[in-house]
Amino acid sequence: MSRLITVIPVYNGERFLEATLESLINQTRKPDRVIIQDNCSTDGTKGIAQAFRKSGFEWVLNEKHISSTDNFNLALRYAEEADVLHLLPADDIIKPEFYECLLKSLEPVTGRALAYSAYEVIDHDGVLLEGGDLVNPFPVVLKGSPRMIHRQTFVASQADLRTICLPAVLMKTGRERLPVEFRTDYIQCADAVFYAELATYCERIYEVPMALCQYRRHEHTTTSRNKIKPAAVIADEWKAMQTASAWLGKTGLSAWLWSFRQRCLLAGTSRVMLRGVGDVTMDYRAEVVQTTREITGYLAWYLGNLAVALRDFLRHGRS
Repeated sequence: MSRLITVIPVYNGERFLEATLESLINQTRKPDRVIIQDNCSTDGTKGIAQAFRKSGFEWVLNEKHISSTDNFNLALRYAEEADVLHLLPADDIIKPEFYECLLKSLEPVTGRALAYSAYEVIDHDGVLLEGGDLVNPFPVVLKGSPRMIHRQTFVASQADLRTICLPAVLMKTGRERLPVEFRTDYIQCADAVFYAELATYCERIYEVPMALCQYRRHEHTTTSRNKIKPAAVIADEWKAMQTASAWLGKTGLSAWLWSFRQRCLLAGTSRVMLRGVGDVTMDYRAEVVQTTREITGYLAWYLGNLAVALRDFLRHGRS
């Protein structure tokens, strides 16, 4: 049986940490080791973590406070001690069957592999959110079976920013150091780039279409904080799209067509971005439009917006 290690990088996580740890307690297949990696919290994180010692959970304090991305990279060191590694943010939740379902796909694989489930989005109080700007990127099936995803298909989906949810991913490491880490030069899209790059080293990639993970959206998440700086987010998204696209190995006309398609996609994403922040000022809207147009050019801008408008029309009809 594979040795499963779960690492929870946390900083000042007292609001949600207990619920996250309880979701581990409730697993039908328990992790072999749980490590709460505390990034020098100044709130009640330590007390909550130590209350779970009776369940065998470990509290590890960093020598000094580091960036959130560096804390996740520090957690990757446990890959060499695990057959399967799980990074679980301290505000998210996994459902009781999460490990049992995902590990079934990974057990027969001898090399590196990824397995990930669909996810739901919940708010501060754990209430299910629907219709927001963050949605699962593939169809959810109540009793869906795992399906193998071709490496190129997976990388392309990350390049499109149809990203998998970090807490919903298990990494089969074979007790070896991972060949990649989270890049520190991204403010929001480091996970998409990380998984796209890691996939190029993987023997198998499995997608489980059941919603076995809950991503918590609240005011302290990176995505929520970044809403006030749209130009930086758009630039971050475009850089991630370009970086992940490079691993597709496209050349010549194929590369040009893909790049143009990506520009259209970014334009459409920016249109959706404006909806996701509710009432926006004229300055905010102008910043989104100007930043996106500078990247996409006018033709891709208009085509991307037209595609979103047509999609909305087909979904909702004339209103």
